Amino acid sequence: RGSGSAFISNLPIRWFYTGMIFSFLTCLQCAFQTTLTFQAIIHFTDWVVGHAHLVMFGVFGLWIQGVMTYLMPRLIGHEWYSRKLCEWHFWLSAVSLFAMAVDLIAGGLVQGNIWRALLPWDVSIDASMPFWVVRVFTGFGMFAGQIVFYINIYRTFELAKQPAAEVAPGLAPVAAS
Repeated sequence: RGSGSAFISNLPIRWFYTGMIFSFLTCLQCAFQTTLTFQAIIHFTDWVVGHAHLVMFGVFGLWIQGVMTYLMPRLIGHEWYSRKLCEWHFWLSAVSLFAMAVDLIAGGLVQGNIWRALLPWDVSIDASMPFWVVRVFTGFGMFAGQIVFYINIYRTFELAKQPAAEVAPGLAPVAAS
């Protein structure tokens, strides 16, 4: 209590706090987005897509995954198959999502400024291509994180279905009286 170690050791709390940070970032973005000057630049660009990804996946998606990380072992009565897979799931999901959001937001600013300069449409497409390539790879990272999560869920269910090992009568744990 009162230390930051829970962020490192407690996965559900880590999911929740990371979602809170992303929530703060989206609120900060909204403060800019509501101004007409800024809206004129970002309207219809990938900035909006990056913002939406940050809200839906970065806030609500991470919170839901944190709840699932907390509830799964309690619902099926068995610890996670692999803590390491839980870690991989978190880092692949969070880092890939953040990289995707930053990439889309930066790409949206480039698009908006190209459109504002009234350059031909194909100039904005050419300028957007590198951002879209990064988006594909970060999307694969997010997808890989979910695959790792589903493998861990499957293996955890398989372990939970196995009968508990029989214990010799003299070695059974003694209940507290």
